[in-house]
Amino acid sequence: METEMKEIADGLPYHNPEQPSASRFKGSVPAIGDVLMVTARQLSIISPTTETESPSLLDLFHRVNSLLPEDQVSVVVRPGTTVAEAIQLMRKNGFSQLPVVEGSEVLGVFSFRSFAVQMLEMGEMKGVPLENLTVDEFIEELRFVHIYDDPRSIFDSLNRDDAVLVGEPNRLQGIATAMDALHYLYKVASPFVMLAEVELSLRRLIGICVDEDELRTCVKNSLAQQYEDDEMPSRLEEMTFNDYVQIVGDGRNWPRFEEVFGEGDWQRKRTRTKLEEIRDLRNDVFHFKRELMGDDLDILTAHRDWLFRRARIIEARRKVGIYDGAN
Repeated sequence: METEMKEIADGLPYHNPEQPSASRFKGSVPAIGDVLMVTARQLSIISPTTETESPSLLDLFHRVNSLLPEDQVSVVVRPGTTVAEAIQLMRKNGFSQLPVVEGSEVLGVFSFRSFAVQMLEMGEMKGVPLENLTVDEFIEELRFVHIYDDPRSIFDSLNRDDAVLVGEPNRLQGIATAMDALHYLYKVASPFVMLAEVELSLRRLIGICVDEDELRTCVKNSLAQQYEDDEMPSRLEEMTFNDYVQIVGDGRNWPRFEEVFGEGDWQRKRTRTKLEEIRDLRNDVFHFKRELMGDDLDILTAHRDWLFRRARIIEARRKVGIYDGAN
């Protein structure tokens, strides 16, 4: 296992699980069991920008490199690695596949699936212990894709193989898995999905609390300063989210909404504050002012969950005939 291997990723750091501290990868693939710490940023798949440097226009488009976690750790094994060693590495790192590399050439991947399929095809192998089988007997080929490819172009491959190799056969840059795509797309889409849930559910809750005549009264109370008489919206679908905030948060309208949001002026103020926070986050998201991170996502998630609980309470009451509402 100590055979010298050709250069594959000059200057990239790796971590050996047997060593207490990190060392440098000098230009040869580490021995079996070593973990090659190759991150997307180190490979320049994700280019760092300084405060004075403008982001590239291409960074505004979703590409395969967007799917790769910046801290992704690539683990490679040689063809002579035993199946037992490879499975141990996969279980330890939570991987479903390992690239099999000889020199600088990626031969394919060893995966749980390739192992199971090949074992079935081999049939009964009496007297051959698992620890003597090597991964080169169980290699499957995955599609290579470029970091600038459109993610849509790899969905069929991810559906079929669960992963694609990023780079070229003699220069592996990473592995994009179906879960990587799911995590990335969820990160991008989740604010929009939650805001849609919030707006549609709030609209429905308002509609449950007031009928058409009561809605006109609420609109007159809350929106008269914002609209001319001939422009005053009469249907919830015509209103902005801020209109909803003004209608629900107005003290003159509040008795109509107490059954849903709670009794008392303190509940009105609490509800209005939540809806105003949602409104401000909504404006940032839908006008692409900034990406929601950390605390902002936590606030949006908490407020979405709060509305979901209110909706569940109303639905439960309606099922047993406790609350019919206006509609």
